[in-house]
Amino acid sequence: MRIYIVAINLSMVLSLFGQQESKSQKAILDSYETLNLGSWRLVWQDEFDYADEDLEDKWVSQNGPTGDFVICSRWRENAEVKDGVLKLKVKKEQKGAEDWTCGNIWTKETFGYGYFEARYKYVASYGANNSFWLWPKFKLPEGEKACEVDINEGHFPNLINTNIHNWTDTEIAPNGRVTHESNQIHHTLIGQPVHEIKLNKKISTKKLRLVSNTPSSIQITEFRIFKDNKVLPNAEIALKKNKVNLANIESVKINTNGNNRGDLASEPNFSIDDKLDTRWVSKGNSGQKWIEFQWEEPQSIGAIQFLNGWLQADGLRRNLIADYKIQIWDNNSWKDIYEYNVSKTSNFGEEYHTYGLEWDEDYFKFYFDGKLYRKVRNKVCFSKTNILLSLALLKQAYAGPVTDDLDGKSMKIDYVRYYKPKK
Repeated sequence: MRIYIVAINLSMVLSLFGQQESKSQKAILDSYETLNLGSWRLVWQDEFDYADEDLEDKWVSQNGPTGDFVICSRWRENAEVKDGVLKLKVKKEQKGAEDWTCGNIWTKETFGYGYFEARYKYVASYGANNSFWLWPKFKLPEGEKACEVDINEGHFPNLINTNIHNWTDTEIAPNGRVTHESNQIHHTLIGQPVHEIKLNKKISTKKLRLVSNTPSSIQITEFRIFKDNKVLPNAEIALKKNKVNLANIESVKINTNGNNRGDLASEPNFSIDDKLDTRWVSKGNSGQKWIEFQWEEPQSIGAIQFLNGWLQADGLRRNLIADYKIQIWDNNSWKDIYEYNVSKTSNFGEEYHTYGLEWDEDYFKFYFDGKLYRKVRNKVCFSKTNILLSLALLKQAYAGPVTDDLDGKSMKIDYVRYYKPKK
């Protein structure tokens, strides 16, 4: 048996493989409702166009450890204003009983209903939680609930998290854990649902797999392996009977790193069942995830196609894969034949974006670069609150692995603005 092996060299990969882009998520997002700032009046802002010491005119810093899920202490010196930008810095240093330090600030002033917006860049590494949120840091009015609204808990390279927490009403779960009411969604608004890899030269192998270090579970709706590299079928419809998916022939065996055991139905065979309403969801948020296909005899392969993420009613897919490698088994080891990383095309650590929230008595409306992408009924947040900007490193690698690559990097905030409706 002769196996063609391709070393993982980017220029070589691009010459040997052709990848077709699917319909852009951004194209769908661009068709959404646009925020009309003409109907709002700016009543408070911080453009960070002053000396560093003047930050304390409007903001308060934590200066100490946080506890719970945060594994960095946070200090005023990690919040630096320079050249019109606020930098919340992460440093590898022992202080406040932690091995890392970060920066966070919250407003001295409190704010009611209105439109909130910040423009910022993420820390350009896995492991950091880059947050713009609302939380009552000072005394809560009697009878009101402790409400947290995360306009964005951003994770590198392009993950957006919008969360609404009710910290007042708690209950005891069956496992004894104290829980609270929350509404959390992870968004990959700019990403690629369909991946198509055409091989200009076929390979022959008994095993092929996809491996990923995406810092969340990966979700594979359909995984298809074809003998030829001619025109591929539409990944978002069922296969025609005359098109054979080598990942779904009788002799195939599927291995994975494990299955999600939460509220999402997940089995390995869901990735090849030719049904677009099922999916395999990997186990765990941190570490390497994989799905592997093994045959009794070598298979000649010309193309790989897969559909990933969780389709929403609005046409967008959430939880899109951030990185992966396609590997084949050769001479008792795995060999890379293709590599993908969304940070090469969508990197919120290098790009400024705006994150906005319209909040009133009835609804929360979340905006990305002025486009409305989420609307939620307001059931809990009715009292004034503070604006917070915070950088955190989290336990259990919720934002990806915490490594020395983080040291010295920063979340960069261009501005924060608050608007009220015009009369």
